[in-house]
Amino acid sequence: MHSKNIRAYLDSASGIAGLLPQAERLIELRRIYSKLVPQQLLRSSSIVNFRQQNVVIFAENNAIAAKLRLLTPRLVNDFSKCGMEVTGIRIEVQPRLSHPDEQVHKRAKLSRAGAESLDKLAKQLPDSKLKRALSGMATRVSTSSEQPQDETGEQDRERVRKPY
Repeated sequence: MHSKNIRAYLDSASGIAGLLPQAERLIELRRIYSKLVPQQLLRSSSIVNFRQQNVVIFAENNAIAAKLRLLTPRLVNDFSKCGMEVTGIRIEVQPRLSHPDEQVHKRAKLSRAGAESLDKLAKQLPDSKLKRALSGMATRVSTSSEQPQDETGEQDRERVRKPY
C-alpha cells in the first residue's frame, strides 16, 4: 500500500470535496479576524460560518456581542481590504459550555494590614461566631503569606483555566 497525498484523497471524496473550499475560507477568515479584533474580544468570540458573503460570529455574552456590533462596519471593510468578499456580519450570542471542574474559583485577597485590623477587632469582641470568623480570616492571611511566591509576587498554587 502506498501513501497518497492527503489533498488528493480529500479532493476525490465526493462528500468532502465540496467542504474543503468552505473550510479554507473559514480558516482564512479566522486568521484575518485574529489580526483585526482586540485580544479581549478575540478570546470571547469566534467566526463559526461564512454563508452568502455573510460572516457569522458567536460571542460569549451580550457585552461582547455589543462591542462586536460596534466594530461591524470596520470589520466588513477590513475583510474586503484583505481580499475576502464580505458584505455583512451577523453576531449571535452563544455561551461557551464549561465543565464545573474548568471554572476558576476566585478568592478574595486580604492585605496584611487588613488581616491585622480584623485580628484587632476580633480581640475586642466577646466570644461569638463573628469573633471566630474574623480570627479565622486573619489567621488564613498570615499563614498564606508564608507560602512561596513566584516571580510575579503571586502565591504558588495550581490554577485551573478555561481552554479556548
